Amino acid sequence: TDDTLHALREQRLTTLALADQIKEARWRAPLLPGDRSLHDLLAHILGWDEWAVAVFEISRLRALPPVLINALRDVDGYNARAMRRFANITRDDLMSALQASPDRVLASAIGPGGENWQERRFPELAHVRTLDAQKDESVVTSRGPSVGGLLRVLLRHETSHHQEISEAFGITPDLERFRDDESVPTPE
Repeated sequence: TDDTLHALREQRLTTLALADQIKEARWRAPLLPGDRSLHDLLAHILGWDEWAVAVFEISRLRALPPVLINALRDVDGYNARAMRRFANITRDDLMSALQASPDRVLASAIGPGGENWQERRFPELAHVRTLDAQKDESVVTSRGPSVGGLLRVLLRHETSHHQEISEAFGITPDLERFRDDESVPTPE
């Protein structure tokens, strides 16, 4: 649990450290692959965090609704809906939501799951390819992906976007500066 929590937080800290360097004037410029803005990309990441929370929590009570299963069948459609849903929130609100999200995701993943919480499976998602399951066959089985498998997918998914952000804006994450003093003026 500590390793998972650390990895989720460290990953998000990297994303926030990159995003914090971008001034508001460039925040919505379509500079990322697919003519996406940084705001779009971060909304997309937050949307998948919310999807995971819903899967983890609803699956404890009942079968997953089609909307959650279909998100994996139509990833592009789900991404577009997430970007539209968060289109009007401010830079600061999006950054705050992203900062709080890893703790929500992990709390939902663990829930009252006991010591084997990472092994809980989602049979409704069996044979449905998760974001990057093509690269990790252990994530998708006939019994469905596990909680731990979905968390690993979220981590890899977010990591894949760091390079896009770094290249598009010509920046690297300065984690120590971000950890030590978030009030330091950021470069353009």
